[in-house]
Amino acid sequence: MVVPQADHARFSAALALAWGNERFPRPPVPFDRFVQGVALHDRGYGEHDDDPIFGTERARWLEIQRESFRPRGDDAIIDLIVALHVRRLVGDDPLGAEMAAELPGLHAAAGVSAEDGRAADAVTRFCDSIAFDFALEEPERGEAAGVAYTLDGLGTITLDPWPLAVPRLLGIVTAFEADGYPERLQPVAIPFEVVRTPGS
Repeated sequence: MVVPQADHARFSAALALAWGNERFPRPPVPFDRFVQGVALHDRGYGEHDDDPIFGTERARWLEIQRESFRPRGDDAIIDLIVALHVRRLVGDDPLGAEMAAELPGLHAAAGVSAEDGRAADAVTRFCDSIAFDFALEEPERGEAAGVAYTLDGLGTITLDPWPLAVPRLLGIVTAFEADGYPERLQPVAIPFEVVRTPGS
């Protein structure tokens, strides 16, 4: 199966939309626009990309990240949420220094402090990490935003402690059969269930 980056990002946004309870507050930015930013955090890839997670040349990957980072100017909050995610991914590459130099202007345009931006990006990282690992269809463990997560490779994701506003989260991730992709788009619906770690 192939999960395009756009579908990966929509799954991330479903997690973001469910985030928040008494122990885990929502990010300190306008929440609807935050969720839209998570939905667009990999916008440089396009709708049906053919850039494998493992194997894309570094120069091509950086080109994609530059396009994701590029402010669109339609919504400063969304531009900032995407930019913070991409800057974190790029890391120590010289492109990262260029992006870091642009962040103060993006923070100012969005009216969001650096501290509040870090808090929002921690939740973006949580959503992105789970959606990334889910697409590999293998058992995996990780931690982000103070939450440990476990994926069984079969669609079930367990969280500890529980950071969501709902008692459990069910949904569908759209994938495509790898044979012939992207010229041949044969969709496959992959169900997921996010639940509490038993006993937590």
